[in-house]
Amino acid sequence: MNPRLITGLTIPLAVVSVLLLIIAIGSALYVRSLQQSISHLMSHHVASVRAAQELEISIREVRSQFDRYLITADKKHLEPVPRLKERIEAALLEAESAATTNAEYAFMRRARDGCDAFFRGYESIIANQPPGGLYPNIIDLIETVRLGEVLEPAHEYLRWNEGMLSRTSEENRELVERLTLGMLGLGICGAIGGMLAGWLISAGVRRSMQRTEERLRDTAAQLDQAIAQPHPPTDSTLQPDSALEQVTVSVSAVLKRLRQTERDALRAEQLAWVGQMAAGIAHEIRNPLMAIKILVQVAADRRSGQPLRARDLQVLEEEIVRLEQIVNGFLDFARPTRPELREVNLVELVQKSIERLRQRAELHGVEVQIDSPPESRLLVQADPNQLRQVLVNLVYNALDAQPQGGTICLGWDCSSESIELIVADSGPGLPPELGEMIFEPFISTKESGMGLGLSICRRIVESHGGRLTATNRPEGGAEFRICLQRVTHDSRLTSAQR
Repeated sequence: MNPRLITGLTIPLAVVSVLLLIIAIGSALYVRSLQQSISHLMSHHVASVRAAQELEISIREVRSQFDRYLITADKKHLEPVPRLKERIEAALLEAESAATTNAEYAFMRRARDGCDAFFRGYESIIANQPPGGLYPNIIDLIETVRLGEVLEPAHEYLRWNEGMLSRTSEENRELVERLTLGMLGLGICGAIGGMLAGWLISAGVRRSMQRTEERLRDTAAQLDQAIAQPHPPTDSTLQPDSALEQVTVSVSAVLKRLRQTERDALRAEQLAWVGQMAAGIAHEIRNPLMAIKILVQVAADRRSGQPLRARDLQVLEEEIVRLEQIVNGFLDFARPTRPELREVNLVELVQKSIERLRQRAELHGVEVQIDSPPESRLLVQADPNQLRQVLVNLVYNALDAQPQGGTICLGWDCSSESIELIVADSGPGLPPELGEMIFEPFISTKESGMGLGLSICRRIVESHGGRLTATNRPEGGAEFRICLQRVTHDSRLTSAQR
Protein backbone atom coordinates (compact mmCIF):
# COMPACT_ATOMS: atom_id res chain seq x y z
CA MET A 1 0.00 0.00 0.00
CA ASN A 2 1.07 3.55 -0.73
CA PRO A 3 2.87 5.05 2.31
CA ARG A 4 1.14 8.37 1.71
CA LEU A 5 -2.23 6.61 1.81
CA ILE A 6 -1.26 4.83 5.01
CA THR A 7 -0.17 8.14 6.55
CA GLY A 8 -3.39 9.82 5.41
CA LEU A 9 -5.44 7.08 7.07
CA THR A 10 -3.35 6.75 10.21
CA ILE A 11 -3.09 10.43 11.21
CA PRO A 12 -6.87 11.15 11.42
CA LEU A 13 -7.51 7.88 13.21
CA ALA A 14 -4.67 8.57 15.63
CA VAL A 15 -5.92 12.12 16.32
CA VAL A 16 -9.49 10.95 16.95
CA SER A 17 -8.27 8.08 19.12
CA VAL A 18 -6.01 10.37 21.17
CA LEU A 19 -8.83 12.91 21.66
CA LEU A 20 -11.25 10.22 22.76
CA LEU A 21 -8.61 8.76 25.05
CA ILE A 22 -7.93 12.17 26.63
CA ILE A 23 -11.66 12.81 27.10
CA ALA A 24 -12.17 9.35 28.60
CA ILE A 25 -9.21 9.74 30.98
CA GLY A 26 -10.32 13.24 31.98
CA SER A 27 -13.88 12.06 32.58
CA ALA A 28 -12.68 9.09 34.60
CA LEU A 29 -10.43 11.29 36.76
CA TYR A 30 -13.23 13.84 37.24
CA VAL A 31 -15.74 11.16 38.23
CA ARG A 32 -13.20 9.59 40.57
CA SER A 33 -12.50 12.94 42.22
CA LEU A 34 -16.20 13.66 42.66
CA GLN A 35 -16.82 10.19 43.98
CA GLN A 36 -14.01 10.56 46.53
CA SER A 37 -15.31 13.98 47.60
CA ILE A 38 -18.88 12.73 47.98
CA SER A 39 -17.71 9.61 49.77
CA HIS A 40 -15.69 11.75 52.18
CA LEU A 41 -18.68 14.05 52.84
CA MET A 42 -20.99 11.10 53.32
CA SER A 43 -18.64 9.36 55.72
CA HIS A 44 -18.15 12.64 57.62
CA HIS A 45 -21.87 13.29 57.99
CA VAL A 46 -22.57 9.67 58.90
CA ALA A 47 -19.93 9.88 61.63
CA SER A 48 -21.44 13.14 62.87
CA VAL A 49 -24.95 11.65 62.93
CA ARG A 50 -23.70 8.58 64.77
CA ALA A 51 -21.88 10.74 67.38
CA ALA A 52 -24.94 13.01 67.83
CA GLN A 53 -27.20 9.99 68.28
CA GLU A 54 -24.84 8.50 70.84
CA LEU A 55 -24.67 11.82 72.69
CA GLU A 56 -28.45 12.24 72.68
CA ILE A 57 -29.04 8.67 73.86
CA SER A 58 -26.47 9.03 76.65
CA ILE A 59 -28.00 12.33 77.88
CA ARG A 60 -31.48 10.81 77.79
CA GLU A 61 -30.15 7.82 79.77
CA VAL A 62 -28.69 10.17 82.43
CA ARG A 63 -31.97 12.03 82.65
CA SER A 64 -33.83 8.73 82.97
CA GLN A 65 -31.59 7.59 85.87
CA PHE A 66 -32.12 10.85 87.74
CA ASP A 67 -35.90 10.65 87.20
CA ARG A 68 -35.91 7.13 88.70
CA TYR A 69 -33.93 8.33 91.69
CA LEU A 70 -36.33 11.21 92.29
CA ILE A 71 -39.28 8.82 92.12
CA THR A 72 -37.85 6.02 94.29
CA ALA A 73 -35.16 7.92 96.31
CA ASP A 74 -33.01 4.79 95.76
CA LYS A 75 -29.29 5.63 95.36
CA LYS A 76 -28.68 2.56 93.16
CA HIS A 77 -30.16 4.53 90.27
CA LEU A 78 -27.25 6.98 90.59
CA GLU A 79 -24.57 4.28 90.21
CA PRO A 80 -24.57 4.24 86.32
CA VAL A 81 -24.01 8.03 86.22
CA PRO A 82 -20.13 7.88 86.10
CA ARG A 83 -20.26 5.34 83.26
CA LEU A 84 -22.79 7.44 81.37
CA LYS A 85 -20.58 10.49 81.90
CA GLU A 86 -17.70 8.68 80.14
CA ARG A 87 -20.04 7.78 77.25
CA ILE A 88 -21.18 11.39 76.98
CA GLU A 89 -17.57 12.61 77.05
CA ALA A 90 -16.58 10.17 74.27
CA ALA A 91 -19.63 11.15 72.19
CA LEU A 92 -18.80 14.86 72.65
CA LEU A 93 -15.19 14.30 71.53
CA GLU A 94 -16.32 12.36 68.47
CA ALA A 95 -18.92 14.97 67.56
CA GLU A 96 -16.45 17.84 68.04
CA SER A 97 -13.83 16.09 65.84
CA ALA A 98 -16.46 15.52 63.12
CA ALA A 99 -17.66 19.16 63.23
CA THR A 100 -16.55 21.30 60.27
CA THR A 101 -18.89 24.31 60.29
CA ASN A 102 -19.36 27.15 62.76
CA ALA A 103 -22.93 26.01 63.47
CA GLU A 104 -21.73 22.56 64.46
CA TYR A 105 -19.03 24.04 66.71
CA ALA A 106 -21.67 26.26 68.38
CA PHE A 107 -23.98 23.31 69.03
CA MET A 108 -21.19 21.25 70.57
CA ARG A 109 -19.96 24.17 72.66
CA ARG A 110 -23.43 24.62 74.19
CA ALA A 111 -23.79 20.88 74.79
CA ARG A 112 -20.33 20.63 76.42
CA ASP A 113 -20.89 23.66 78.65
CA GLY A 114 -24.22 22.24 79.83
CA CYS A 115 -22.75 18.75 80.47
CA ASP A 116 -19.72 20.18 82.30
CA ALA A 117 -21.94 22.36 84.54
CA PHE A 118 -24.28 19.49 85.35
CA PHE A 119 -21.58 16.96 86.18
CA ARG A 120 -19.54 19.48 88.20
CA GLY A 121 -22.62 20.15 90.37
CA TYR A 122 -23.34 16.44 90.70
CA GLU A 123 -19.75 15.58 91.67
CA SER A 124 -19.76 18.43 94.21
CA ILE A 125 -22.92 17.05 95.83
CA ILE A 126 -21.50 13.52 95.94
CA ALA A 127 -18.20 14.72 97.39
CA ASN A 128 -19.66 16.92 100.20
CA GLN A 129 -22.63 14.71 101.29
CA PRO A 130 -24.88 17.47 102.74
CA PRO A 131 -26.63 16.74 106.15
CA GLY A 132 -30.06 16.97 104.60
CA GLY A 133 -29.27 14.14 102.20
CA LEU A 134 -28.76 13.99 98.43
CA TYR A 135 -32.37 14.24 97.42
CA PRO A 136 -33.02 18.01 97.94
CA ASN A 137 -29.63 18.96 96.50
CA ILE A 138 -30.17 16.84 93.37
CA ILE A 139 -33.58 18.46 92.89
CA ASP A 140 -31.90 21.87 93.12
CA LEU A 141 -29.23 20.70 90.60
CA ILE A 142 -31.83 19.49 88.13
CA GLU A 143 -33.79 22.72 88.44
CA THR A 144 -30.63 24.83 88.10
CA VAL A 145 -29.03 22.92 85.17
CA ARG A 146 -31.76 21.57 82.95
CA LEU A 147 -30.74 18.48 81.03
CA GLY A 148 -33.29 19.40 78.36
CA GLU A 149 -31.20 22.47 77.61
CA VAL A 150 -28.17 20.18 77.21
CA LEU A 151 -30.14 17.79 75.03
CA GLU A 152 -31.40 20.51 72.71
CA PRO A 153 -28.05 21.45 71.05
CA ALA A 154 -27.22 17.75 70.63
CA HIS A 155 -30.55 17.24 68.90
CA GLU A 156 -29.99 20.30 66.71
CA TYR A 157 -26.52 18.99 65.82
CA LEU A 158 -28.16 15.70 64.81
CA ARG A 159 -30.81 17.42 62.66
CA TRP A 160 -28.10 19.59 61.06
CA ASN A 161 -26.06 16.58 59.92
CA GLU A 162 -29.14 14.68 58.81
CA GLY A 163 -30.04 17.69 56.65
CA MET A 164 -26.49 17.75 55.29
CA LEU A 165 -26.78 14.04 54.46
CA SER A 166 -30.01 14.66 52.58
CA ARG A 167 -28.47 17.61 50.74
CA THR A 168 -25.35 15.59 49.81
CA SER A 169 -27.52 12.74 48.57
CA GLU A 170 -29.53 15.20 46.46
CA GLU A 171 -26.34 16.70 45.05
CA ASN A 172 -25.05 13.20 44.28
CA ARG A 173 -28.28 12.41 42.42
CA GLU A 174 -28.03 15.65 40.41
CA LEU A 175 -24.37 14.90 39.67
CA VAL A 176 -25.27 11.44 38.36
CA GLU A 177 -27.89 12.99 36.11
CA ARG A 178 -25.39 15.53 34.78
CA LEU A 179 -22.79 12.81 34.20
CA THR A 180 -25.38 10.69 32.42
CA LEU A 181 -26.26 13.58 30.14
CA GLY A 182 -22.56 14.34 29.63
CA MET A 183 -21.73 10.74 28.73
CA LEU A 184 -24.74 10.63 26.42
CA GLY A 185 -23.57 13.83 24.73
CA LEU A 186 -20.04 12.47 24.53
CA GLY A 187 -21.33 9.27 22.91
CA ILE A 188 -23.39 11.26 20.39
CA CYS A 189 -20.44 13.55 19.63
CA GLY A 190 -18.15 10.53 19.34
CA ALA A 191 -20.54 8.86 16.92
CA ILE A 192 -20.85 12.03 14.86
CA GLY A 193 -17.08 12.52 14.97
CA GLY A 194 -16.54 8.89 13.94
CA MET A 195 -18.94 9.27 11.03
CA LEU A 196 -17.22 12.50 10.00
CA ALA A 197 -13.77 10.92 10.31
CA GLY A 198 -14.97 7.88 8.35
CA TRP A 199 -16.34 10.14 5.64
CA LEU A 200 -13.06 12.06 5.48
CA ILE A 201 -11.06 8.83 5.39
CA SER A 202 -13.28 7.30 2.72
CA ALA A 203 -12.98 10.50 0.68
CA GLY A 204 -9.19 10.32 0.99
CA VAL A 205 -9.17 6.63 0.06
CA ARG A 206 -11.43 7.35 -2.92
CA ARG A 207 -9.14 10.11 -4.16
CA SER A 208 -6.09 7.88 -3.66
CA MET A 209 -7.79 5.03 -5.53
CA GLN A 210 -8.72 7.40 -8.35
CA ARG A 211 -5.12 8.58 -8.61
CA THR A 212 -3.95 4.95 -8.50
CA GLU A 213 -6.39 4.03 -11.26
CA GLU A 214 -5.15 6.93 -13.37
CA ARG A 215 -1.56 5.79 -12.86
CA LEU A 216 -2.53 2.23 -13.77
CA ARG A 217 -4.17 3.42 -16.96
CA ASP A 218 -1.08 5.47 -17.81
CA THR A 219 1.09 2.43 -17.07
CA ALA A 220 -1.09 0.25 -19.29
CA ALA A 221 -0.81 2.82 -22.11
CA GLN A 222 2.98 2.96 -21.70
CA LEU A 223 3.19 -0.84 -21.76
CA ASP A 224 1.10 -0.92 -24.89
CA GLN A 225 3.42 1.62 -26.51
CA ALA A 226 6.48 -0.35 -25.36
CA ILE A 227 5.28 -3.48 -27.14
CA ALA A 228 3.90 -1.48 -30.12
CA GLN A 229 0.46 -2.98 -29.55
CA PRO A 230 -2.17 -0.28 -29.00
CA HIS A 231 -4.99 -2.81 -28.66
CA PRO A 232 -3.62 -5.86 -26.84
CA PRO A 233 -5.58 -9.08 -27.23
CA THR A 234 -7.87 -9.77 -24.31
CA ASP A 235 -8.58 -13.04 -22.61
CA SER A 236 -12.14 -14.30 -22.80
CA THR A 237 -12.39 -14.18 -19.00
CA LEU A 238 -11.04 -10.63 -18.75
CA GLN A 239 -12.99 -7.59 -19.82
CA PRO A 240 -10.55 -4.64 -19.59
CA ASP A 241 -13.08 -2.23 -18.13
CA SER A 242 -10.98 -1.31 -15.07
CA ALA A 243 -7.45 0.03 -15.01
CA LEU A 244 -6.21 -3.04 -13.14
CA GLU A 245 -7.53 -5.37 -15.82
CA GLN A 246 -5.99 -3.22 -18.52
CA VAL A 247 -2.63 -3.38 -16.74
CA THR A 248 -3.02 -7.15 -16.33
CA VAL A 249 -3.63 -7.61 -20.05
CA SER A 250 -0.75 -5.30 -20.97
CA VAL A 251 1.65 -6.96 -18.51
CA SER A 252 0.73 -10.37 -19.92
CA ALA A 253 1.60 -9.16 -23.39
CA VAL A 254 4.87 -7.62 -22.16
CA LEU A 255 5.82 -10.82 -20.33
CA LYS A 256 5.12 -12.82 -23.47
CA ARG A 257 7.33 -10.44 -25.42
CA LEU A 258 10.05 -10.65 -22.73
CA ARG A 259 9.99 -14.46 -22.79
CA GLN A 260 10.43 -14.39 -26.55
CA THR A 261 13.28 -11.90 -26.17
CA GLU A 262 14.84 -14.06 -23.47
CA ARG A 263 14.69 -17.13 -25.73
CA ASP A 264 16.25 -15.13 -28.57
CA ALA A 265 18.99 -13.85 -26.25
CA LEU A 266 19.66 -17.38 -24.96
CA ARG A 267 19.90 -18.68 -28.52
CA ALA A 268 22.26 -15.84 -29.42
CA GLU A 269 24.34 -16.56 -26.33
CA GLN A 270 24.53 -20.23 -27.21
CA LEU A 271 25.64 -19.38 -30.73
CA ALA A 272 28.24 -17.02 -29.27
CA TRP A 273 29.52 -19.82 -27.01
CA VAL A 274 29.68 -22.15 -29.97
CA GLY A 275 31.65 -19.58 -31.92
CA GLN A 276 33.95 -18.92 -28.99
CA MET A 277 34.50 -22.65 -28.46
CA ALA A 278 35.24 -23.11 -32.15
CA ALA A 279 37.74 -20.27 -32.02
CA GLY A 280 39.30 -21.75 -28.88
CA ILE A 281 39.55 -25.19 -30.40
CA ALA A 282 41.06 -23.79 -33.60
CA HIS A 283 43.59 -21.78 -31.58
CA GLU A 284 44.56 -24.71 -29.37
CA ILE A 285 44.90 -27.39 -32.02
CA ARG A 286 46.68 -25.16 -34.56
CA ASN A 287 50.14 -25.47 -32.96
CA PRO A 288 50.05 -29.27 -32.49
CA LEU A 289 48.74 -29.73 -36.04
CA MET A 290 51.47 -27.43 -37.38
CA ALA A 291 54.18 -29.50 -35.71
CA ILE A 292 52.63 -32.76 -36.96
CA LYS A 293 52.30 -31.26 -40.45
CA ILE A 294 55.98 -30.28 -40.57
CA LEU A 295 57.16 -33.70 -39.47
CA VAL A 296 54.86 -35.44 -41.96
CA GLN A 297 56.06 -33.16 -44.77
CA VAL A 298 59.68 -33.93 -43.94
CA ALA A 299 58.97 -37.66 -43.91
CA ALA A 300 57.07 -37.40 -47.20
CA ASP A 301 59.96 -35.63 -48.93
CA ARG A 302 61.62 -38.61 -50.62
CA ARG A 303 64.56 -36.50 -51.82
CA SER A 304 65.93 -36.20 -48.32
CA GLY A 305 66.00 -39.94 -47.97
CA GLN A 306 65.91 -39.59 -44.22
CA PRO A 307 63.25 -41.55 -42.26
CA LEU A 308 61.63 -40.18 -39.08
CA ARG A 309 63.96 -40.26 -36.13
CA ALA A 310 63.06 -41.42 -32.62
CA ARG A 311 62.92 -37.80 -31.43
CA ASP A 312 60.49 -36.98 -34.28
CA LEU A 313 58.25 -39.89 -33.30
CA GLN A 314 58.33 -38.73 -29.66
CA VAL A 315 57.29 -35.22 -30.75
CA LEU A 316 54.46 -36.68 -32.81
CA GLU A 317 53.27 -38.69 -29.82
CA GLU A 318 53.44 -35.66 -27.50
CA GLU A 319 51.47 -33.51 -29.93
CA ILE A 320 48.84 -36.22 -30.39
CA VAL A 321 48.54 -36.56 -26.57
CA ARG A 322 48.20 -32.77 -26.36
CA LEU A 323 45.41 -32.86 -28.96
CA GLU A 324 43.71 -35.60 -26.98
CA GLN A 325 43.94 -33.55 -23.78
CA ILE A 326 42.46 -30.53 -25.58
CA VAL A 327 39.55 -32.60 -26.89
CA ASN A 328 38.97 -34.21 -23.45
CA GLY A 329 38.99 -30.77 -21.83
CA PHE A 330 36.33 -29.50 -24.19
CA LEU A 331 34.30 -32.67 -23.68
CA ASP A 332 34.52 -32.27 -19.89
CA PHE A 333 33.33 -28.70 -20.25
CA ALA A 334 30.55 -29.49 -22.70
CA ARG A 335 29.33 -32.74 -21.14
CA PRO A 336 30.14 -32.89 -17.41
CA THR A 337 29.71 -36.34 -15.86
CA ARG A 338 27.25 -36.84 -13.00
CA PRO A 339 29.09 -37.26 -9.67
CA GLU A 340 28.85 -40.62 -7.90
CA LEU A 341 28.40 -39.41 -4.33
CA ARG A 342 29.55 -41.36 -1.32
CA GLU A 343 30.95 -40.61 2.10
CA VAL A 344 34.54 -39.36 1.75
CA ASN A 345 37.08 -38.40 4.40
CA LEU A 346 38.35 -35.09 3.02
CA VAL A 347 41.51 -35.17 5.18
CA GLU A 348 42.61 -38.51 3.77
CA LEU A 349 41.77 -37.49 0.18
CA VAL A 350 43.84 -34.29 0.46
CA GLN A 351 46.84 -36.06 1.98
CA LYS A 352 46.93 -38.79 -0.71
CA SER A 353 46.44 -36.30 -3.54
CA ILE A 354 49.23 -34.00 -2.33
CA GLU A 355 51.66 -36.91 -1.89
CA ARG A 356 51.34 -37.62 -5.63
CA LEU A 357 52.08 -33.97 -6.45
CA ARG A 358 55.04 -33.38 -4.14
CA GLN A 359 57.63 -34.60 -6.66
CA ARG A 360 56.41 -32.16 -9.31
CA ALA A 361 56.30 -29.39 -6.71
CA GLU A 362 59.92 -30.11 -5.74
CA LEU A 363 60.96 -29.86 -9.40
CA HIS A 364 59.40 -26.35 -9.47
CA GLY A 365 61.09 -25.43 -6.18
CA VAL A 366 57.71 -25.09 -4.46
CA GLU A 367 57.09 -26.23 -0.88
CA VAL A 368 53.65 -27.73 -0.18
CA GLN A 369 52.40 -27.33 3.41
CA ILE A 370 49.27 -28.94 4.89
CA ASP A 371 47.94 -27.44 8.10
CA SER A 372 46.78 -29.84 10.77
CA PRO A 373 43.02 -30.39 10.42
CA PRO A 374 40.82 -29.74 13.47
CA GLU A 375 39.71 -33.39 13.34
CA SER A 376 41.13 -36.55 11.85
CA ARG A 377 37.86 -37.30 10.04
CA LEU A 378 36.10 -34.55 8.09
CA LEU A 379 33.36 -36.33 6.17
CA VAL A 380 31.57 -35.01 3.06
CA GLN A 381 29.27 -36.53 0.43
CA ALA A 382 31.33 -36.36 -2.77
CA ASP A 383 32.73 -38.13 -5.81
CA PRO A 384 36.38 -38.69 -4.79
CA ASN A 385 37.69 -38.71 -8.37
CA GLN A 386 36.03 -35.41 -9.30
CA LEU A 387 37.04 -33.82 -6.00
CA ARG A 388 40.62 -34.98 -6.56
CA GLN A 389 40.48 -33.45 -10.06
CA VAL A 390 39.49 -30.08 -8.55
CA LEU A 391 42.28 -30.21 -5.96
CA VAL A 392 44.92 -31.23 -8.52
CA ASN A 393 43.83 -28.46 -10.91
CA LEU A 394 44.09 -25.82 -8.19
CA VAL A 395 47.54 -27.06 -7.11
CA TYR A 396 48.78 -27.13 -10.74
CA ASN A 397 47.58 -23.54 -11.19
CA ALA A 398 49.45 -22.57 -8.01
CA LEU A 399 52.61 -24.28 -9.34
CA ASP A 400 52.32 -22.48 -12.69
CA ALA A 401 51.89 -19.15 -10.88
CA GLN A 402 55.26 -19.65 -9.09
CA PRO A 403 57.82 -20.64 -11.75
CA GLN A 404 60.68 -19.35 -9.59
CA GLY A 405 59.60 -21.30 -6.51
CA GLY A 406 57.41 -20.45 -3.58
CA THR A 407 54.93 -21.97 -1.16
CA ILE A 408 51.53 -23.66 -1.41
CA CYS A 409 49.58 -23.90 1.84
CA LEU A 410 46.46 -26.01 2.36
CA GLY A 411 44.36 -24.97 5.35
CA TRP A 412 41.00 -25.65 6.94
CA ASP A 413 38.06 -23.57 8.12
CA CYS A 414 35.40 -25.83 9.65
CA SER A 415 32.07 -25.33 11.39
CA SER A 416 29.37 -27.68 12.62
CA GLU A 417 27.67 -27.62 9.19
CA SER A 418 30.37 -27.00 6.56
CA ILE A 419 34.02 -27.59 5.72
CA GLU A 420 36.21 -25.15 3.79
CA LEU A 421 39.43 -26.38 2.18
CA ILE A 422 41.78 -23.44 1.48
CA VAL A 423 44.44 -23.59 -1.25
CA ALA A 424 46.74 -20.56 -1.03
CA ASP A 425 49.99 -19.69 -2.83
CA SER A 426 52.66 -17.01 -2.59
CA GLY A 427 52.55 -16.05 -6.28
CA PRO A 428 51.60 -12.72 -7.87
CA GLY A 429 47.89 -13.26 -7.19
CA LEU A 430 44.89 -12.85 -9.46
CA PRO A 431 44.51 -9.84 -11.77
CA PRO A 432 42.13 -7.46 -9.93
CA GLU A 433 40.34 -6.54 -13.16
CA LEU A 434 39.13 -10.12 -13.66
CA GLY A 435 37.33 -10.73 -10.35
CA GLU A 436 34.66 -13.42 -10.73
CA MET A 437 35.39 -13.59 -14.47
CA ILE A 438 38.29 -15.90 -13.56
CA PHE A 439 35.75 -18.77 -13.44
CA GLU A 440 34.25 -18.04 -16.86
CA PRO A 441 35.21 -20.26 -19.83
CA PHE A 442 38.20 -19.24 -22.00
CA ILE A 443 39.44 -16.74 -19.37
CA SER A 444 43.01 -17.57 -18.42
CA THR A 445 46.02 -15.79 -16.92
CA LYS A 446 48.42 -18.16 -18.68
CA GLU A 447 49.54 -17.65 -22.25
CA SER A 448 49.10 -21.32 -23.19
CA GLY A 449 46.00 -21.96 -21.08
CA MET A 450 42.59 -22.79 -22.52
CA GLY A 451 40.72 -21.10 -19.67
CA LEU A 452 38.50 -24.12 -18.94
CA GLY A 453 40.11 -25.54 -15.79
CA LEU A 454 38.61 -23.19 -13.19
CA SER A 455 35.25 -23.22 -14.95
CA ILE A 456 35.18 -27.03 -14.78
CA CYS A 457 36.31 -26.95 -11.12
CA ARG A 458 33.51 -24.57 -10.10
CA ARG A 459 30.97 -26.68 -11.99
CA ILE A 460 32.15 -29.83 -10.18
CA VAL A 461 32.01 -28.15 -6.74
CA GLU A 462 28.54 -26.73 -7.39
CA SER A 463 27.30 -30.16 -8.54
CA HIS A 464 28.32 -31.34 -5.03
CA GLY A 465 26.16 -28.62 -3.45
CA GLY A 466 29.16 -26.47 -2.53
CA ARG A 467 30.85 -23.33 -3.78
CA LEU A 468 34.30 -22.32 -5.06
CA THR A 469 35.58 -18.78 -4.50
CA ALA A 470 38.85 -16.98 -5.24
CA THR A 471 40.43 -13.91 -3.62
CA ASN A 472 43.86 -12.30 -3.25
CA ARG A 473 45.62 -12.63 0.09
CA PRO A 474 46.60 -9.43 1.94
CA GLU A 475 50.19 -10.69 2.22
CA GLY A 476 50.30 -11.59 -1.49
CA GLY A 477 49.25 -14.54 -3.58
CA ALA A 478 45.92 -16.11 -4.51
CA GLU A 479 43.54 -18.02 -2.25
CA PHE A 480 40.89 -20.52 -3.40
CA ARG A 481 38.23 -21.84 -1.01
CA ILE A 482 36.29 -25.07 -1.57
CA CYS A 483 33.24 -25.07 0.68
CA LEU A 484 31.29 -28.34 1.08
CA GLN A 485 28.49 -29.44 3.35
CA ARG A 486 29.66 -31.53 6.26
CA VAL A 487 28.29 -34.99 7.01
CA THR A 488 27.10 -35.05 10.63
CA HIS A 489 25.29 -37.54 12.81
CA ASP A 490 21.97 -35.74 12.22
CA SER A 491 22.40 -35.81 8.45
CA ARG A 492 23.15 -39.54 8.60
CA LEU A 493 19.94 -40.14 10.54
CA THR A 494 17.99 -38.09 8.01
CA SER A 495 19.46 -40.07 5.11
CA ALA A 496 18.71 -43.36 6.88
CA GLN A 497 15.10 -42.29 7.49
CA ARG A 498 14.70 -41.41 3.85
